[in-house]
Amino acid sequence: MRIPKSTFLASLVTLLGLASLASALEPIRIVGTGARIAYTRFQTSGTSTAFWHRTPHQLGGPVDELDIGFMNWLHTSKTEMANTNVVTITHAWVERAATGQVLPLTFSGARNFDMPADSTQAYFLADPIPSTAWTGATPSRDELFWVSAKGSVATTGEFICQGTPSTYRDPANSSNRAKFCLYDPTNDPGTFDVAGPAPSIAGENTRTDGLPMVFLGRYTGPGHLSVVGIGDSIMTGSGDPANPVPEVSGYGFFNRAAVDGSSANTIAMLNVSRHGESAASWVSKHSFREQLLPFANVAVEEYATNDIGSNGGSADVNAIYGRLESIWADCQAAGIQKILRTTLFPRTTSVSYDWVSLEDQTPNAGWGDGEARDQINAMFPTAVAEGKIDGVVDTLSVTCDPTDTHYWFTDGTNDLMTSDGTHLRSAANIAAAAPLRAALLALTVDGPTETSYLNWSDSIEWSGGDSSPLADPNLDGVSNLICFATGADPLDAAAAADKLPTCGIMSDVGVDWLTFSYRERNNAAGLICSVISSETLAGWNELVPDGSAVILETLDSDPDGDGNYSLYQVKVNMSLRPDVRFLRLQVEL
Repeated sequence: MRIPKSTFLASLVTLLGLASLASALEPIRIVGTGARIAYTRFQTSGTSTAFWHRTPHQLGGPVDELDIGFMNWLHTSKTEMANTNVVTITHAWVERAATGQVLPLTFSGARNFDMPADSTQAYFLADPIPSTAWTGATPSRDELFWVSAKGSVATTGEFICQGTPSTYRDPANSSNRAKFCLYDPTNDPGTFDVAGPAPSIAGENTRTDGLPMVFLGRYTGPGHLSVVGIGDSIMTGSGDPANPVPEVSGYGFFNRAAVDGSSANTIAMLNVSRHGESAASWVSKHSFREQLLPFANVAVEEYATNDIGSNGGSADVNAIYGRLESIWADCQAAGIQKILRTTLFPRTTSVSYDWVSLEDQTPNAGWGDGEARDQINAMFPTAVAEGKIDGVVDTLSVTCDPTDTHYWFTDGTNDLMTSDGTHLRSAANIAAAAPLRAALLALTVDGPTETSYLNWSDSIEWSGGDSSPLADPNLDGVSNLICFATGADPLDAAAAADKLPTCGIMSDVGVDWLTFSYRERNNAAGLICSVISSETLAGWNELVPDGSAVILETLDSDPDGDGNYSLYQVKVNMSLRPDVRFLRLQVEL
């Protein structure tokens, strides 16, 4: 039912100057690929207490700022755990691959930074690097940046957390590669802030994973994907080659989905999954990863493989689903806008141990027709309908036998999709990445959300005042509906004054214009704002802009810096439209 019209008549007064505010600063988001949390920690031995880290990160969109962070905690598969010793970063720097330009990373202005022991803080950010610090154009989507860090632990036997893959090789130049190594600090070459690969160091111990880290920043505008991956070994990519990693974005179907077949059109991603983890362990403890969720606007969740287990005949489906609901709620509470859920893959044994045919496979208990896996997969469309998640990614049709999704796809090749019945090999990871990437690219993020009058009124403490649209609880002559449309305060007349329409007269090159400025809520459900005019106050008609006698201008597309309102001005040529003497803002729902 349409609510009756409400109008506001602006007195003809001298128009004061309108200040135009700067565009809203974008939030810090995941802006690149390649970063991961730690899944282990390496215990130093002998005299090798120093380290050198170098990893690649490709941008998911143009950025105004880079914010690089490092971590000093790990996930053991059962729980999150802070590292028990200090890890010192002595020098860190970022290289822009396109130009070879290097910029140092500082921490509160200093090069040296001690990541504290036993800290509850999930990440330690270096000082921001504004894009104006780079020579040339603003860093854009698909640009590659190399992050390097040198440091040490105080004594042998102490630990260094490891997580970000450090085995990537540039396909155009195999000598340009990622690296993480430990070495005797007396053999340090003494170089830092240098472009190109890390040097070979006498006695070095090279590892496949570098420091856990986050590659964050501020996009130049809204609408870019910042995706966090949450799950177990399937999300981690166990079964996909990790040395060298197959893509600049990493390994596993989640990380492979970050780029297309040309390793371009990048989607920024952070992988916080852990081999061996269950949804139950997330529910039990996720205090470190919880701090990372606000940097994402999209989450991809993949748990339940380990909750069902390899022998899941007695799995409690409702309990498992309840844990998943809890994880989705955590994501929404962190401000994540979209949640995608992947379907659970098959889990089978093989008579030949080679998974060469359908007949060679047998679904594990709980993974057969109508059993726990199917029951949980069947719950996901309902979760979409209930608004708990935003989509289900069909990974079964591309990895399973076309006649029965309880079996892995085979073509007679040994271990084509899996070599253990659970984990995806390269062919399966490549196949599963395609529907995930398509689902991600179909999402719209950071767009203005619709606000209904009811939602707005529910957010206000009326203290017994009338909250209905045409009511005027503070008796200032302005209805609640006008306040909803313009952002004025319905209870405080003084605070509302600068949000209400204003009228004035201006001269421009000998032409006198009657001006009417007003604010309008963006994307309000069912809201219609129009300017109406009258010559005598007896009758009113809609004033239609024609580009000459009546001109509509946008004075500020975001006057409050939050994207909720726009500021408009209608100008009326007084000589061409002498019939327009009075103006009103009319609001309808």
